[in-house]
Formats: sequence, C-alpha cells, structure tokens
Amino acid sequence: MAGMKFRGVRGATTADANTPEAILQATRELLQQMIDVNGIQEEDVASILFSTTPDLNAVYP
Repeated sequence: MAGMKFRGVRGATTADANTPEAILQATRELLQQMIDVNGIQEEDVASILFSTTPDLNAVYP
C-alpha cells in the first residue's frame, strides 16, 4: 500500500421526478461533474456509495 492515496469525495443532486429516467440522469450528471472537478480516473475508484431520500424509489442508482 506504499504510495497509494485514499480520498473521499461527496456530492448531492436533485431529481426532477420520481422516475428511473430522471433519477439516473441526475446521477449521471453528478458523477460526471465530480469526475471532472476532482480529476478522478476509473482506476482510482475503490467504491461508490449512493443514498436516496424515501420519495425517490423508482430506481436505485
């Protein structure tokens, strides 16, 4: 593990509606912005945790 860096980033977004399309679109936009702003590469990602509010239950991102 020498030389490895660990870092956490957090983001939040809203969905326009409780539909799979709206939830997934909001998720895609958030993830892309987080990747761009933080310079994240695919090989740098160890895990991702999603949480939603009870009113968004059409799909789990």
